[in-house]
Amino acid sequence: MSKLNIVTWNVNGIRAVSKKGFLSWLNKSNFDVICLQEIKANREDIPEELLNHKKYTAISHSSTKKKGYSGVMTLTKKKPLETQIGLKKKKFAIEGRTLIHHFEKYILLNCYFPNGQRDHGRVPYKLEYSEEIRKLSNKLQKEHKKPILICGDYNTAHHEIDLKNPKTNKKTTGFLPIEREWIDKFYKHGYRDCFRELNPEKKDVYSWWSYRGGCRERNVGWRIDYFFTNKEFLENIKKCEYLYKIKGSDHCPVKITFNI
Repeated sequence: MSKLNIVTWNVNGIRAVSKKGFLSWLNKSNFDVICLQEIKANREDIPEELLNHKKYTAISHSSTKKKGYSGVMTLTKKKPLETQIGLKKKKFAIEGRTLIHHFEKYILLNCYFPNGQRDHGRVPYKLEYSEEIRKLSNKLQKEHKKPILICGDYNTAHHEIDLKNPKTNKKTTGFLPIEREWIDKFYKHGYRDCFRELNPEKKDVYSWWSYRGGCRERNVGWRIDYFFTNKEFLENIKKCEYLYKIKGSDHCPVKITFNI
């Protein structure tokens, strides 16, 4: 049995974060896999130092809908046995939101769930994407009989403990009842939020802060970035932590440690 460390991080632009110390942080790190969301870059626009990194293989899925939008990338020390780039439905594939990696002993999904938008206009799309991820996770588990990890920016705070001001955000996307109910459904299908399972009562832990009003300094945030796994694998999860001291984005990285 070996110990692995995986990180997920919405970097809010891979080119922007690369100018804010990302490469230095990466070179000093010793993570087995790093899942990035909202890279906002096509393959040719990703910094060369990342694409040809001495420690990591870079696998990306960029938006074909428009440049500088969405996008996910995985940096991994050990090359996956297989990677599915994007979901099969074109309406999701064109937005560059999903990478599905098959490793020898587990399956890893790197996901950037849609934002529902201020007018809630994208909430239906967000929920449809979420359902595709749930169905795919179920299918993969059934077919491959391996543990599954689904990480990334879910763009939803599940419970009141997961954001600083729940009462004033009940009609805000990211905390709408219908969005939170989907996570309830995810639970009913056997998936668990690794951090909350290990830290059921821990407050004031967030992964995203608005750039406005010194929210990060005052820790007025939302916990919307997660590692979920199938409940049978929970006993292998040793730690899940939010690396809030790491700057460069309006999100912070989330790290998971597990045995496999």
